[in-house]
Amino acid sequence: MLMRDLAVGVVIGLIIGAIAVYAFTALQPSGEEVCPANPPESLDQKTLESVSKKLNNLIHQNNPDVSVRISDYSPYGEVYRVKVEFYNDNGTLESYDMFLTANGSLLFTNYVDLTKLSEEEVRINVSIDDDPFKGAEDAKVVIVEFSNYACGHCADFAIETEPKILEKYGDKVKIVFRDFPGFGEISYFAAEAANCAGEQGKYWEFHDLLFENQREWISNNSKIYDYAEQLGLNVDEFKACIESGKYREEVDKDYKDGISYGVTGTPTFFIGTPNGTFVNGKKVAGALNFEQFAALIEQELQQAS
Repeated sequence: MLMRDLAVGVVIGLIIGAIAVYAFTALQPSGEEVCPANPPESLDQKTLESVSKKLNNLIHQNNPDVSVRISDYSPYGEVYRVKVEFYNDNGTLESYDMFLTANGSLLFTNYVDLTKLSEEEVRINVSIDDDPFKGAEDAKVVIVEFSNYACGHCADFAIETEPKILEKYGDKVKIVFRDFPGFGEISYFAAEAANCAGEQGKYWEFHDLLFENQREWISNNSKIYDYAEQLGLNVDEFKACIESGKYREEVDKDYKDGISYGVTGTPTFFIGTPNGTFVNGKKVAGALNFEQFAALIEQELQQAS
């Protein structure tokens, strides 16, 4: 079941990527609703049918078992927001809000109203929560990471970049790990398992194993229990913990918090100076390399001094 869900997610992710090639998606959405001052040109049924046919022709080239339909639409600024549903013989798989010009010539995944954006640097107060961290507890700079154990770029950061950050700035930086299980059940499963390993004092060891062996456990999720045995955990207690679902709410809270902060993919970081249980953070999306992180950390350290 987990592998089927992951496969569906990967297929839809590839489809979204294919659609993006035909449009423009570089900027993050503002997160604010836009009430159109001047309603866009009317979007008629013939245009919707034409767009659906074109999308299905594109999708069926590589994914004949998945189809798409537009189930709803409404004016949004100078374009229309449309609900695009992906489905197969078993029903609807996923649905996404996208944006379509009235003449049906452009479909894109993000809409940015530049009149709502500031020329000043935007910072967000992000909760540090009670999540695990690496580095100094009283650090001058805090990095809150929203991550997904099934995400390749997240693994790159955990394996390649994070150790270098901690080696150079370990006494000045605190890196807080928050879950953003964007690939569905397989991501939730891994995140809950890491929390269960934490009950036996092996959170970070298990965290590292998940990223180091990502392809292995994604293709065979029973391997997660092998990692527990490898770390010397009581496997029966570990398994009972996962099956109880006791950490589902905690993982889901991280995910919902991430959504509220504008997180749309992983890894996403908020870097800044701490203010109690929050960090006034600058949003950084993607797996930056060490040199890029070092430059950001140096900027924050200068501001904190």
